[in-house]
Amino acid sequence: MGIVYDKFRGAWLDRDAETYMSCLHTEYEFHLHSNGRKITIANYDVDRILNFMTESEQIHPTCIYENEEILVEHFYTVATDGNCEAVLWSHKLKDGFIWRSQNGCTSLTKEQWDAHPLNQ
Repeated sequence: MGIVYDKFRGAWLDRDAETYMSCLHTEYEFHLHSNGRKITIANYDVDRILNFMTESEQIHPTCIYENEEILVEHFYTVATDGNCEAVLWSHKLKDGFIWRSQNGCTSLTKEQWDAHPLNQ
């Protein structure tokens, strides 16, 4: 794995919002895949992150690549209704922190997710 990935992903899995936020640069921006909207670090706080952490389950996380400039990760999110998304995140790094993030998602129905090879 990578240094930033291990801390960032570990904080999410442990539901440790403070450590999660400590991975974000003071100039952090997240560019939403769904509508192109930009969210800055000013829009984040511990309570909001904790809410995100409990809304859905992230499973089978994988660090695809990390160096001092970029982190690419993949995981699946499963909502309470059983629907799932395959999520690919790209994070630009700056000064050892996550500086810019963008993601892309592919929706899977409950039936598609149940039939997925990871669930066999």
